[in-house]
Amino acid sequence: MNQDSVRAGCCLCPAKINLDLEILGRRADGYHLLRSDMVPLSVGDRLELTVDPARTGVELEVTGREAPSGPDNLVWRAASLFLERTGISTGVRMRLTKELPSGAGLGGGSSDAAATLRLLAALLQPEIERDRLLAWALELGADVPFFIDGRPATIAGIGEQLTPLQDWPKQPLVVAFRGPGLATAEVYRRFDASLTSTQSASSIPVFPRFLGGKRRNDLESAACQIDPAINSLKECLLSHGACEVGMSGSGSAVFGFFAESEEAQRCSTRMSENGDWARTCEILGESRLIETWSVESQPSSGR
Repeated sequence: MNQDSVRAGCCLCPAKINLDLEILGRRADGYHLLRSDMVPLSVGDRLELTVDPARTGVELEVTGREAPSGPDNLVWRAASLFLERTGISTGVRMRLTKELPSGAGLGGGSSDAAATLRLLAALLQPEIERDRLLAWALELGADVPFFIDGRPATIAGIGEQLTPLQDWPKQPLVVAFRGPGLATAEVYRRFDASLTSTQSASSIPVFPRFLGGKRRNDLESAACQIDPAINSLKECLLSHGACEVGMSGSGSAVFGFFAESEEAQRCSTRMSENGDWARTCEILGESRLIETWSVESQPSSGR
């Protein structure tokens, strides 16, 4: 690519769900050690990014859901970090279209940050090592490294250890959120205080027999104590035909798998009509995620 030309790209910033989540311990610095099967979804935010060597600085426009457009946004921080670490001087203009609700446990901000790093790497430094991107991603947040590869994986440690997941559900699913969002730190504090990691706060199974094993989310009890609506959302999914339900991350979004796409679509439509945020989607493999990339070159404006 001509480094003097304006270059642009866009990509999906996919949501994620945790099929399960186990808390295995806690480090001396307070970070929790976990193990979780995490998968990207076909629903998410969208990022458009342009690099223009005739400009300098980072600009961010946010549309859709309300979100900060300055240094408090992980997208802005990711772009600034990339330019600082690579020493590249160029202007970066970004438009982030927010579809995912915040505080839902769907990884929206983390996915946005990883998309920024991936797009800048593709446009400015295609030869950059994956390990460098992963290290920078971890500086931005524990979930960000997962989205660098953007494929189903088992995560461990505080999120920095990634092992490709060999098998995952192929059924359509509905992801639903009622709000308000939950603060991750508060859910972990409640988890630590209650010590109920193996107990469910719901009479509904957290995740029935699935892929040959018993799956659970150790944070669900704590999250349900803060937001009882999590249980009613699970009940709603089951009443509309979901065969398995669960909560993602630290909440408060839930998901349900369906036997048929039409059944899942009817469920999300009815839940949306009742005021919930609900989307029908599927789990993405790596190839589907990469196909969303679009990079093109155009002459520099010289401004």
